[in-house]
Amino acid sequence: MNISPVDGRYERYTKPLRPIMSEFGLIKYRIDVMVRYFLALGQHDGIPLQLGQADVEALESIIHAFAHDDAASIKQLETSGWNGIPATNHDLKSCELWLRWKFNQIGLGGHVEWIHFGCTSEDVNNIAYGLMLRDAVDALIEPLRSIADWLRDWATQFGQMPMLSRTHGQPATPTTLGKEFAVFRERLRRQMQQMATLKVALKLNGASGNYAAMHAALPGVDWPQFAQAFVEDGTYLRKGAHISFTFNPLTTQIEPHDTYAELFAVIMRINTILVDVAQDMWRYISDEWIVQKAVSGEVGSSAMPHKVNPINFENAEGNLQIANWLMEGCCRKLPVSRLQRDLSDTTVARMFGTIFGHCVVGYENLRTGMKKVSPDAGKIRQALLDHPEVLTEAYQTILRSKGYPNAYDALKSLSRGAKITLADLHAFVDGLDSKFIDEETKKRMKEITPDVYVGLAPSLVPRQDPKTRLATPHDPTGVGR
Repeated sequence: MNISPVDGRYERYTKPLRPIMSEFGLIKYRIDVMVRYFLALGQHDGIPLQLGQADVEALESIIHAFAHDDAASIKQLETSGWNGIPATNHDLKSCELWLRWKFNQIGLGGHVEWIHFGCTSEDVNNIAYGLMLRDAVDALIEPLRSIADWLRDWATQFGQMPMLSRTHGQPATPTTLGKEFAVFRERLRRQMQQMATLKVALKLNGASGNYAAMHAALPGVDWPQFAQAFVEDGTYLRKGAHISFTFNPLTTQIEPHDTYAELFAVIMRINTILVDVAQDMWRYISDEWIVQKAVSGEVGSSAMPHKVNPINFENAEGNLQIANWLMEGCCRKLPVSRLQRDLSDTTVARMFGTIFGHCVVGYENLRTGMKKVSPDAGKIRQALLDHPEVLTEAYQTILRSKGYPNAYDALKSLSRGAKITLADLHAFVDGLDSKFIDEETKKRMKEITPDVYVGLAPSLVPRQDPKTRLATPHDPTGVGR
């Protein structure tokens, strides 16, 4: 039984996130950090911890072989005790005590006092969450790229398909279907590029953030330099494909999480763009300009057999909005901690899996919906031809360019709130004072029809091979122009 839909109804979408953002994932990342910190201590000349190659390999095997049974043992140690060790009621201390037991199992029992040396829980936790976010963002990129590819393909394929615009919900100057999707793709590209440049800040400086215990024990070690190297040089903490790390040299007992807020802010903007896509798709489907493919066996309504509902776009909209609500809460809460430390941030951080789960569900539903739609060129064109009044903008602007007096008011009197035809517009042109408008201009005005009045829209769609996914050092997301 599940309380959250991301682990229940939507579990088929969120499966890739489970080893990353579950309780197991958090415990695994903690063990990873603690073992790698131990390895870093053992490779520093000023620290009296000597490790041979066999020791290093044995330690690496703890990380690589870590399994669900190991995490379950740590959870049992925390809640009820395990293997003769009494319950700790402390998640991080349980990891340390399990590692002490594991070190004895692999012949490193003489070195157990170096486990978690000089650290406070947050030194491990902030790095563990950094690793979690690194891998979770990597899991988001493929569905986002797929969405960007679809937007690119539609922009390219339908870049010259004339379409009625609507501003304020009313008929407006025509555009092309492809150009409107090019707008979405460019917005998405820009935000994904910003996400690819973000660095998550990490700290490793003990209680209160002053290296106090470390310096008291080994004053000859340059602890700030050691910590920065551990975080940034990539020897111990692998950089992600899209998220890397930066060392924060000045913190309280916790890293203040400003970079979490920066990361969530860009993901929120991505989600907001995709909500915009989903809502526009919903409206185009409602107008029957875009049609959905009926899926055999699928039911659209329990009462109305004819229904083919835009459920994927509606689902995407809802899930992405939930994710954004939760991320907005994180952005407000996580950078705030009373004095040098309070624990309220840890409760909030445990929601990361739920947040990313809703993101993935939204992205996957958007991808599914996109695979089931196609434009109805006939209805799109007819909707445009049914609204010749959109040409009044062109007419009044041409007249103004010729010095015709009160051109806007003349067209307003003819068209505002009225249902006019192309013949009405042509009659208006015929009646223009020839003192201002010559016959050639009149002829040119009458040649303009709604389906050609799209300005430069077709040329605004980037020219590119629709099969090519761009990826360059300047565009590591692979959603380049």
